Amino acid sequence: MLTEVENNENNKNPPSSAAEEIKFTERMRKATRKEHRISDALINAKMTIGMTDSKVWVEGLRRFYVVYQYLEIAMKKEENFNLHKFGQINGLFRTQPFESSLRHYLGEKWPSGKTKAMAEYSNYLLSLENENHVLLSPFIYHMYMGILSGGQILMAKQRMAFSDGKGSEAFYFDINVREAKNQLRNEMNALAEKLDDETKLRLLKESKMVYLLNNKLVKEVKVPTEILLIKLIFVIGIFIFVILLWKVSKKFLMVLF
Repeated sequence: MLTEVENNENNKNPPSSAAEEIKFTERMRKATRKEHRISDALINAKMTIGMTDSKVWVEGLRRFYVVYQYLEIAMKKEENFNLHKFGQINGLFRTQPFESSLRHYLGEKWPSGKTKAMAEYSNYLLSLENENHVLLSPFIYHMYMGILSGGQILMAKQRMAFSDGKGSEAFYFDINVREAKNQLRNEMNALAEKLDDETKLRLLKESKMVYLLNNKLVKEVKVPTEILLIKLIFVIGIFIFVILLWKVSKKFLMVLF
């Protein structure tokens, strides 16, 4: 990096290093493009089914609750000083809203035990925190950016499916969502500026792990057989309708011409 700057100065040209021009959050976005796309497809498919079956919806909530709960406890710890700025973003924390949603479906007491994927996720976060708490920052960034973005679409769908809107508290923010996302980006970029290149590369690697672990949580949520049958019948019905429409259109065109 130093050599590149010196060469530019000697040539009287401004620095052109891509690493300097591109924000770290943009590097994170590009590094996780494939994993993000797959994760979005899985979550949207599974949680959309949850619009017709609350058991699927609540099982998804229960799994992701554990992740947000862990991250928020970590952000409050005095020794995790590099994470404090994230925790100071107004209205960001999700633990209580998730608990409100879970209480709506499961009452005051819901299963406290962890599934295999939940335990694996928690243990992985613990190992990162023990190694270097900075390594939790990609999880904080991607998890909250996700719920501030796609999570708002899921909330809208859930409220349409269940008109009373209850059970969607986990996704509701009583703040300006756009401003919160900008703050999140700014804090992530500010933290990255203080880190060496080796640590930054590690953060990009952990960014991919966010989505890989999220996918395991989603895949673990079982969809009732009857719901799958209804979906299958619906797809077959659409397929038959398209074929019949094509045949009718073909006959109509033959009559005309």
